[in-house]
Amino acid sequence: MTRPAILAFNAAGASLALKAAGPIGAETFGLAGRAEGLDHTFDDAGAQVGELFRAGRPILGVCAAGILIRLLAPLLKDKRAEPPVLALSDDGEIVAPLLGGLTGGDALARKLAEALGATAAITGAGARRFGVVLEAPPEGYALANPQDAKSVTSELLAGAGARIEGRAPWLEAAALPLSDDGRVVLRVAAEAGAAPEGGLLYHPKILVAEFDRADVESLDRLDHALARLGLAPSSLALATAPDGAPLFHAFREKLAARSLPLRLIEGRIEGAGETHHEPGLRLHRFAEPVRPSAFGRAAGRVTVVGLGPGAKGWLAPEAAAALDRADDLVGYEGYLAMAPERPGQRRHGSDNRVEIERARAALALAAQGREVAVVSSGDSGVFGMAAAVMEAVAAEPARWPSVSIEVTPGISAMQAAASRLGAPLGHDFAVISLSDLLKPWETISARLEGAAGADFALALYNPASLRRRQQLVDALEIVRRHRAPATPVALARNIGRPGESLSVTTLGELDPAVVDMRTLILIGSSKTRVFARADGRSWMYTPRVYELDGHSVTLDEG
Repeated sequence: MTRPAILAFNAAGASLALKAAGPIGAETFGLAGRAEGLDHTFDDAGAQVGELFRAGRPILGVCAAGILIRLLAPLLKDKRAEPPVLALSDDGEIVAPLLGGLTGGDALARKLAEALGATAAITGAGARRFGVVLEAPPEGYALANPQDAKSVTSELLAGAGARIEGRAPWLEAAALPLSDDGRVVLRVAAEAGAAPEGGLLYHPKILVAEFDRADVESLDRLDHALARLGLAPSSLALATAPDGAPLFHAFREKLAARSLPLRLIEGRIEGAGETHHEPGLRLHRFAEPVRPSAFGRAAGRVTVVGLGPGAKGWLAPEAAAALDRADDLVGYEGYLAMAPERPGQRRHGSDNRVEIERARAALALAAQGREVAVVSSGDSGVFGMAAAVMEAVAAEPARWPSVSIEVTPGISAMQAAASRLGAPLGHDFAVISLSDLLKPWETISARLEGAAGADFALALYNPASLRRRQQLVDALEIVRRHRAPATPVALARNIGRPGESLSVTTLGELDPAVVDMRTLILIGSSKTRVFARADGRSWMYTPRVYELDGHSVTLDEG
């Protein structure tokens, strides 16, 4: 379970949040201006709760249950995947699990209630009567037939007896109506097969697959071996591969699809019976469920994350999840300051001009088995760190054999600015950086000439800095050779951040002196139009329809 988050909405709630945080290792969030002294503040409760929920973090609200229900209702989809959501009464007397009974919500409520001297208001009949949710076995076990759990629970609640076949300490410790001749069979076995009629089948995770070569063919051999031996794939606890050996991407993807952890080990596995042995593959069977962390180290991962332009609501859920699971955050100091903070994470900040060095540092951390997030503003693939990480890997591909690399999408500055303006990029457009730090001005000017001559709408990044002023003057001269002075131009500065400003002018009236490094320039095509909004500001859009020989042609939807 990821680290819980406690939300408070007033001063009394903040005090209770601090008291509750310790026992469950939670991070605290307070409504700005009303709940102070916590780890973080938020202005928009809906956005904050939604961000945490989408990231899969357990949520505890010091508030009425109805507040959380209304905030989360549009996001509810799959009860087997949703994180626990609990409400804590403002007097600290009641802890009510609202969601996540299958993902640890009841257990979290009981733990917190015990620490606070409160009452856990468990409403699930099976959990309340028996102290266990049959549909949600503990770590180390997998339920083969979850669709039958509700009917089995109903049978037991109606008075039927149960008997356990196999070893299941958590079932034995529960208040189930157990007897030697119980009609409802709760079977625990590593073997594959049908569940007992009217009962449940649990697979203990006691198998470990040891690979010499981490490729898809080895996985196929494992599947065949399990089938020949009559063992259930869900009894696999983890897979291992030699530390330092290449890890094929498809191999890791298939393991992830099976939710099977991968650990990198030195030498061979000992201390368990070897159930199967063939070249490149050994299958080990332990007496009890095993924890993946007991074997070697994790295979490190670098996830390149686009934070969006800055507004919290513009951080994509996939990016938020990557930030939350990261052990280390690597990035330019200014962008690290935009990333949500989580206690225990290490932050590695650096200057904005050392992208390759920063990428290598992230890869080196991941090579130690760490989970690393490399942060960029906007979308990391648009003038961001994604390209730098790719360059670093491509330069030394053999240096990072065990590091997985992922790139998450983000909202770019041009998308954010365009949304504020209406639809200035509604037709074909070109995106060009005016910075000549990584490419010569001759290349930039040639691209400007081509894009302006082809009547693309233009998004110009990095237009000017304190020392670099002439490039924008020269760029405007190129564009003005191809565009009328009345062509609409928008200057978007700090969109989504404090100090946001947006102005609309024309190509003829644009003054380079008002532009700095934080400004994005959007220059319209010959078709771009501006019209007044009801609030006195302006909409700017580029129509999707062009006139060709008297016929209108519409750009297909993207």
